Amino acid sequence: MSECIAVMEQALADLQRGAVTQPLRSFWIPPGVNGATVWMSAHRSAPKPMFGTKLLFVLGDNPSRGLDSHQGQVILADGATGQVRALLDASAVTGIRTAAVSALATRLLAREDARVLAIIGTGVQARKHLESIPLVRPFTSVLIAGHSPDRARQFVEEAGSTAPCPITAADTVEDAVRAADVVVTVTDSHTPILSRDWLRPGTHVNAVGASRPMHWEIDPRIYAGAVAFCDRRESLCAEAGDYLRAVADRLIAGAEQVGELGELIVGTRKGRTSPDQITLFRSLGLAVEDLAAAEYVVDKLADVRR
Repeated sequence: MSECIAVMEQALADLQRGAVTQPLRSFWIPPGVNGATVWMSAHRSAPKPMFGTKLLFVLGDNPSRGLDSHQGQVILADGATGQVRALLDASAVTGIRTAAVSALATRLLAREDARVLAIIGTGVQARKHLESIPLVRPFTSVLIAGHSPDRARQFVEEAGSTAPCPITAADTVEDAVRAADVVVTVTDSHTPILSRDWLRPGTHVNAVGASRPMHWEIDPRIYAGAVAFCDRRESLCAEAGDYLRAVADRLIAGAEQVGELGELIVGTRKGRTSPDQITLFRSLGLAVEDLAAAEYVVDKLADVRR
């Protein structure tokens, strides 16, 4: 995870500088299926030309089967010839790189003195974010909230022995958020589970779930007055229902008020400028992140074999 945070920082800088390119991802919901197929592709031009394509199957019934809802493959192919170079498990790649990008955003935007982390959600990404976010801030406690207190307590029982600091189940989402300096939302909720009124001055929010135009995981009012960033504005305008509602309600003028994380990395846009500002990272997930993560894994394996 710590290595992937650095890989994601470089990938988003490369995207900002034009060294890697990607189209907007494509969703298809087959009739009668509780889920979707997602196609994501990217290309790196230098130093070694490479195609990266992720075929993802997001299936809502998988958690009840004991499986990650995100399944599929990441394919690396030679950027000049198109010949296949590697096939990776998309579930593993997506789990790690998504949480690594949130950790990167937290490192760039959260207050240095942030000490309490709240994670809203109890699935795969909740576990991955419990691993990633404490790598960038010295948290003294973590609060977990889920669909119910029982789900939160079960998560704590399963994850507590490996957590980097004391971890506690909160009775409600509101209780967790009101006590937190950093909040992570990783749910499949179609309606807001995080209210703007619960956020203390200076809180940083990583909004990771509900990446479809008709889904809202966070209160759109959070965009009003927040220092807001996303991974890519094109994705934000096409996929983030909470952002689209914020624009429709005139809480925010438009995408120009939301920075891209790559702009912050390369120094063309400022982030937090005062300790009382609320900062927001709206994560959608990018193909260039999958490409970079997969390349890193393959290169690391080659080094081991040498």
